[in-house]
Amino acid sequence: MATITFPDTPSALKALLEERGLRPRKHLGQNFLVDQNLLRVIVEKAAVGDRDIILEVGSGTGLLTKHLAERARRVLAVEIDPRLYSLTMELLQGYTNVHFLNKDVLKTKTTIDPEIEAVIIHWLKEEECRGIRLRRTRAPTIKVVSNLPYSISTPFIIAILTGRLPVECMVLTLQRDIVDRLLARPGTKEYGVLSVIAQLFSDVELLRQLPPEVFWPVPQVESAIVRMTVRRERALEWIPDLSLFNRLVRCIFQSRRKTLINSLLKLGLPSLSKEAAMDVLKGLGLEPRIRGEALDPEGFTALLKEIHLLTGSSTTKRQGGKDVRS
Repeated sequence: MATITFPDTPSALKALLEERGLRPRKHLGQNFLVDQNLLRVIVEKAAVGDRDIILEVGSGTGLLTKHLAERARRVLAVEIDPRLYSLTMELLQGYTNVHFLNKDVLKTKTTIDPEIEAVIIHWLKEEECRGIRLRRTRAPTIKVVSNLPYSISTPFIIAILTGRLPVECMVLTLQRDIVDRLLARPGTKEYGVLSVIAQLFSDVELLRQLPPEVFWPVPQVESAIVRMTVRRERALEWIPDLSLFNRLVRCIFQSRRKTLINSLLKLGLPSLSKEAAMDVLKGLGLEPRIRGEALDPEGFTALLKEIHLLTGSSTTKRQGGKDVRS
């Protein structure tokens, strides 16, 4: 098979896809970031180095994958579209540090596919053993660097932040409305489940706004690059029960116009009567008629601790500093 030239310009990419009879699929969010300078910026902002294990979701035509492979120790490129998966394997066949998977990164709406987790953990253990043999002082790190498809952005971010993979940071290209939700303040229309979890489990930075013209096909919306430095251990010090926390946050925002007292009663916890719920709110100095959307992320953790003490809930066990779901 003849070697094909890597399509590093919009015109070259378009010509290659037309030659192969391929068209970007709108329902999969296939708008490819084609600006080479911005691709380099993303890799630099993630500080990708030769000890890093990179998870890239939605690798598409491999434009970002190539830059990652040139800097990282290993790259796991996940692509759900079998057409692009095959094309990118062909384009990047010379990069032995890239492993390709053709699948959905999410097993469920809240969990990462176990095969993806297994590959990354296996690599991490291999690199740790290699580091010991070579007497290296810096441990290998896991990073997520992706131009995320819109349809999975929210569940993927939450699954990574609250999941088991020890990810150090994420540098993501996202649609601007997702970024607004990541950074939203209490009481605003953008503030919701994603805001609370992202701000508790990470430090979120807006790095750069992107106009539609840097993508092909050109989308109808603006995008931005964000960096999320993961602080899972810090968050879990404040969250005694991760399962109950998820229930609490989702329950409050599913009925965001309801009063906080009514949202708490919707949890359906046997020991959380209306009187008990009123006592919890009073102890926190909160008015019963306040809306849950007015709570800041730390307010949610304070509320959770009181409910956890009251109910004696133990749906999530903590072992060795990590959460182990039963």
